[in-house]
Amino acid sequence: MSSKTAIVIGAGLGGMASAIRLRRAGWKVVVLEKNMRVGGKLDCHAAGGFLWDIGPTMLTLTPVLTELFEHAGQRLEDYLELVPVDPICRSFFPDGKVLNTWANAHLFKIEIARQEQDQGQALEGFLRYARRLHDLGGEAWLYHPPRTPLDFLRWNFLKRIGGLPAVLGRKSLAAVVARRFKSPHVRRIFERYAAWVGSSPFWTPSLFNLIAYIEIQGGGWYLRGGLFRLAEALEKCAREMGVEFVFDAEVSSVLLDRSGRFGAARARGVVVKNYIEMKADAVVANADPLHVWNRLLQGFPRAPAVFRRLQKRPFSLAPFILLWGVKHRYPQLAHHNVFFSPDSRAEFDDIFLRHHPSKTPTIYVGISARTDPTQAPPGQDNYVVLVNTPPIEPDHHWDKERASYRDVILRRLEGLGLDALGDHLVYEKIITPADFSARTHAFRGAIHGHAFHSRRDVLARPRARCPGIRGLYLVGGGARPGGGIPLVLLSAQRAVGAVLEDAD
Repeated sequence: MSSKTAIVIGAGLGGMASAIRLRRAGWKVVVLEKNMRVGGKLDCHAAGGFLWDIGPTMLTLTPVLTELFEHAGQRLEDYLELVPVDPICRSFFPDGKVLNTWANAHLFKIEIARQEQDQGQALEGFLRYARRLHDLGGEAWLYHPPRTPLDFLRWNFLKRIGGLPAVLGRKSLAAVVARRFKSPHVRRIFERYAAWVGSSPFWTPSLFNLIAYIEIQGGGWYLRGGLFRLAEALEKCAREMGVEFVFDAEVSSVLLDRSGRFGAARARGVVVKNYIEMKADAVVANADPLHVWNRLLQGFPRAPAVFRRLQKRPFSLAPFILLWGVKHRYPQLAHHNVFFSPDSRAEFDDIFLRHHPSKTPTIYVGISARTDPTQAPPGQDNYVVLVNTPPIEPDHHWDKERASYRDVILRRLEGLGLDALGDHLVYEKIITPADFSARTHAFRGAIHGHAFHSRRDVLARPRARCPGIRGLYLVGGGARPGGGIPLVLLSAQRAVGAVLEDAD
């Protein structure tokens, strides 16, 4: 066993995954969490016999999660029950068209061919293209990012060089989708994958079309009892391994030692609640990188270049969430539902160019009770309604607009076929981007940190090693490779790998 100690700031998924990996390596690990329970951006809420997941809506890339438990010497099946969700999503369009997205590519092709003329063959070609992106671009971006030129040989790079134009192409995700599909309905389905990384499909690089391959080929999954069970399972696994958790322990700053050569800074621990000092050999920050810089490193004389660049990059979408208990069951709804806006381009321009919420937004409605009846009383449904909004602007006051924007969403859903929905509400909770930011320290309420609106944005995210400060490591959705459950777990893999390399 190692005699080294690590402090993990934040008990989100990235923080707990880092703690598990560090503990497996023999380190003593303490996780400090400002809230009273684990989860971070993955949260839950219970009231009146209903249970709602807040945050991620679906689990994909399950091998990443399986590998984490195996690394801990455990079996995923002993902690969690994975339930496939198919159709993955039901899409409702303004003209009344309804299309299901299936995890089975053959069923999805049949669905599209039946309703959208000549688009079945287009789907096959698109999925082959998306697989090429995944096999080459995904390897570099997600699983094994290059560290030296020799790493390219590890991927049999020369054999795959034919896929480089697709990976490095300058076209946007939406432009490639428009070129491959004639149907406006199918286009909207595939454009929406940009929102998975908090971005506009009209600026997101075409590389991110690989997300479609991940979902359709790997499937979408639910966890029996709710997605929050994942946070509980990681906490249980970590505790069983000997990780210590301390709640109501907000870290106010990182302890820095500048006694090294040339005044180089090194993290030596943290300060909790402005007066409790805790020392450690390494500090892993499961927090928004700009929160780390603006709040935890206030005494550092000059921001490293990566933080200065981050301040200028576009921020990702922010979430406006409604939790509804509904005493009526609408038969047309599935577990995952999307009601598309009339004009996708206008919606994203409202958000990213005009910086105000759309008046006719695309609306996601998740009803986990359709898969897991324990999530709502008999004959009723638990709605998680999510609308993407701009990152918080200084002149935008959500405390004044929360009720009016809730009414915009309710009226829109009633006009799209959920007749008299307002009359069937028995419970409601509103969560604005400001509420989300206050609980998670997400900078400007941006759920994924920064948007991916150019190839530069892919590289602008900080690496695991915090630049300019030895012994401080970044993990979570704001670090590479990005947001979402599997990517956050992969960021922990990178961060702990860096910790162990530096400790040798």
